[in-house]
Amino acid sequence: MTFAILGRTALLASRRTSVATTSQQARRRMGSSAPAQEWTGIDKVVRSYFPKDEQLAAAIMGGYFGIFVLVKIKGAMSGAPAVEVAPVVVPSGAGAIPDVDSEGFGAFLDSEENVTMLVESFEK
Repeated sequence: MTFAILGRTALLASRRTSVATTSQQARRRMGSSAPAQEWTGIDKVVRSYFPKDEQLAAAIMGGYFGIFVLVKIKGAMSGAPAVEVAPVVVPSGAGAIPDVDSEGFGAFLDSEENVTMLVESFEK
């Protein structure tokens, strides 16, 4: 119980001290009381059109968005050329066995000679 009383007393004392010191210190005032900054070079030209920071930020984001839209429109208009798929050539008895995943493997197995050639290749 003694520690609880000491803790509460220390807390109240620290609050009184912090309130007194903040009221005595000079407070920082936010707002338009700061002198206007003098711009030079390209900043002077840009700030003549967009004097506030919010306006400049909106202009920059608008510029990037405009570039993005133009690139998307250009990509949609030019489009990639259609890729033509070459027809599948099914070897018939030429000694080449097509890949098992290819579309022509079923047609390859239709011939008795091709099945024999496939079985012989497994035995090697």
